[in-house]
Amino acid sequence: MATIELRDVIKSYGGAEVIHGVSLDIADHEFMVFVGPSGCGKSTLLRMVAGLETITGGDILIGDRLVNALEPRYRDIAMVFQDYALYPHMTVRENMAFGLRMRKAPASEVEEKLAEAADILQITPLLDRKPGQLSGGQRQRVAMGRAIVRRPSAFLFDEPLSNLDAKLRVDMRTQIKRLHALLKTTTIYVTHDQVEAMTLADRITVLRNGHIEQVGTPFALYERPANLFVAEFIGSPAMNMVKAYYVVEGDRAEAVIRDDLRIALPPYGVQNGTEVVLGIRPEHLEPSQFRPHGNAMTFPATTKILEPLGSDVMALCELSGVELTARLTPGRVSRSGESVDLVFDTAHVHLFDAEGGQRIEALGAEAA
Repeated sequence: MATIELRDVIKSYGGAEVIHGVSLDIADHEFMVFVGPSGCGKSTLLRMVAGLETITGGDILIGDRLVNALEPRYRDIAMVFQDYALYPHMTVRENMAFGLRMRKAPASEVEEKLAEAADILQITPLLDRKPGQLSGGQRQRVAMGRAIVRRPSAFLFDEPLSNLDAKLRVDMRTQIKRLHALLKTTTIYVTHDQVEAMTLADRITVLRNGHIEQVGTPFALYERPANLFVAEFIGSPAMNMVKAYYVVEGDRAEAVIRDDLRIALPPYGVQNGTEVVLGIRPEHLEPSQFRPHGNAMTFPATTKILEPLGSDVMALCELSGVELTARLTPGRVSRSGESVDLVFDTAHVHLFDAEGGQRIEALGAEAA
């Protein structure tokens, strides 16, 4: 077990800098997820921690050790890859034991750790099979078992579920979460899937273009995104975003989207007339006849497209020329073209600077 610390880490290829002075502290036992779109630098950052990529500048510490110049085998980490990286000519038993045997571990220790890992991952009946005889989910569990038997200071996962179908992804997420709760090994997990990030992480690091956009718990990122990028990236479906003007008239503040679409707001420390972006998540929009409450503002709307998802219905609605997605429960609307009075839950409105994209906090709001 170990902490992991990145201090002003830089990575360049030729003259092109792709990681720009990233600093991050990962606590002992923590499950940290790196998330972001393709090309944001998350896998490069992970590979630098692993020692598979050299760093151009800065420092990486695992525990109390500076590992900048250490080869991967000396960093006391285990990595699980997207493509499993199993030896096809070896049995499951041989694949899982390979690292320990290369380190000349005693046979009794190898067998003990092998049996323990196989039991944890429920793959004991598969030990004498070869990878070609296994399903994708079984192969991924073997890859995880090979990492477990080493009992490293840290696990590094590089998009391990991206080759699996939807059901297997959910099953394997549960396996990984259960594994971390049992072993409590410091973990860095890379994914482009924000649902994976939200369900697995103790904390999430959101990356874009080699920069950290925000670090926080899943709840903090969802409830108080630091900027427009995080607000749109975290959450499925994405947060609704509309341009507006922050207008103060007497003791009343509003976000004016259209003359007939004005959202009451608490006071913000921005100038009257400032252009802003108003965000609201789909679950905070509902037909008014089903959910009247004190923070409600209702507006006439028309449903345009309905997407039934079983427990939810995603409804694309138009109000005053603006399209917004609402997350509804089945039966609240029945068809496209239906008229509804749509509620804005103003207690859950987010405001962002239209020019820089940074979050604007209401006066008196506590920092996240």
